[in-house]
Amino acid sequence: MNRSYTKEQRRRALQVYKRTQSVTKTVRELGYPGRWTLYKWLREPAKPGRPRKQSKTLTRYPFEVKLRAVELFNAGWRPADTAVECELRSKMSVYSWAQRHREEGKWGLMSKRERKEHTRMPTRAAFEKSLADDPAELKKQMAQLLVDKAVLEKELELVKKDVSVIPGQLSNKHKAEVVDALRGEFPLSMLLAAIDLAASSFYYQLQQRFAPDKHAHIRELLHEISSESNNTYGYRRLWWELRHRGIVISEKVVRRLMHEEGIRPWFPKRKWRYSSYQGEISPAPPNLVNRNFHAEHPNRLWLTDISVFATNQGRVYLSAIIDCFDGKVVAAKTSVHPTMELAEETLYAAIATEKPAMDGSLVIHSDRGAHYRGSSWRSVTEKFGILRSMSKKGCSPDNAACEGFFGRMKNEMYYGRTWQNPQELKEAIATYIEFYNDHRIKISLDGLSIAEYRKVNVA
Repeated sequence: MNRSYTKEQRRRALQVYKRTQSVTKTVRELGYPGRWTLYKWLREPAKPGRPRKQSKTLTRYPFEVKLRAVELFNAGWRPADTAVECELRSKMSVYSWAQRHREEGKWGLMSKRERKEHTRMPTRAAFEKSLADDPAELKKQMAQLLVDKAVLEKELELVKKDVSVIPGQLSNKHKAEVVDALRGEFPLSMLLAAIDLAASSFYYQLQQRFAPDKHAHIRELLHEISSESNNTYGYRRLWWELRHRGIVISEKVVRRLMHEEGIRPWFPKRKWRYSSYQGEISPAPPNLVNRNFHAEHPNRLWLTDISVFATNQGRVYLSAIIDCFDGKVVAAKTSVHPTMELAEETLYAAIATEKPAMDGSLVIHSDRGAHYRGSSWRSVTEKFGILRSMSKKGCSPDNAACEGFFGRMKNEMYYGRTWQNPQELKEAIATYIEFYNDHRIKISLDGLSIAEYRKVNVA
């Protein structure tokens, strides 16, 4: 049921509300009107002719002002001081902008119109309009562009000469080369600024270019050592060999000099493998080694195997016996046929050279090839008190140390070369094995050769 109120009642209710600023308190104090009726009276416009109180207008600040205020606030300024500095009406805006900037970045400080303008692609007319009108300023910009272009072209020339050079990430040495090549065309100060090089660094690099090379002797030695090793030494073995010759430098210097001199070890890929397996022609002895290829003394553990090498006029088979104490090749025989006699002759040669004790303390380990399953091989091992050990069937890791020797040997002296006949290859194999035992540095032996290691550790 709608109830009508007099003008006096309505005026009275609005006065009480103005004093209490609460609809609930007004209704409780007067007992009228209803809450929604009072809300309606409050929303009704003032009578014509009576000016309404003007509300405060919302001040909109541009993006630059907001960003400046946030930067000051983040720098430790008090919000009140920030508001004064940026001419803001309220310090509360600073809190709001800082919160939006943390959550959305600079986009949170932009209006829709500012975002649209910020992402708009510039037109050619707008771009040309943004350029300087002053001829002197235009000449200055053109000069800088010409310098930048010339520097970039020189950097690209360096890249073509040296693939390790990365444009924009040049060393001071390369930067000095670029500046020195261009300083006859452009001012030195502009070149140094364009390539980000201090003048002192530039003049230092110039002095270094004309100074004597302190590593000249080492460069010659690196070539000499690499040639003696048949180009098989990497930077670690070259570093060890230099130490043996009384030259102590860091491995990084060795690597840098190798790179500058173009010295690289030869490591081609292998072609194919030889297998002597012909089935289980006799009972196989147990695997006594179990991949533990270490021996505390010489003539305690030998490994043996046969590998094949191809030439243009036939193949060469190499039978070798390796001592696990230091990796020495105690015996090696070559033949153009993989016969049983080849393996037996190798074993006889090892026994004659090393003279191991005949008390069962020596173990000889092999794969399951036919050469090590025959009666003649078994007879020789029994005669000299040598214990036999064999890998599992088809399990090359069980004889990995011996196969590793063949792999290194082929990488260092066989692969990547053309061999005309078996005799030429046999001579090369004999030369390499002599080098391997007497001169080749082994990192696992503290940079010593096998011969040097035995001299130091075997009485």
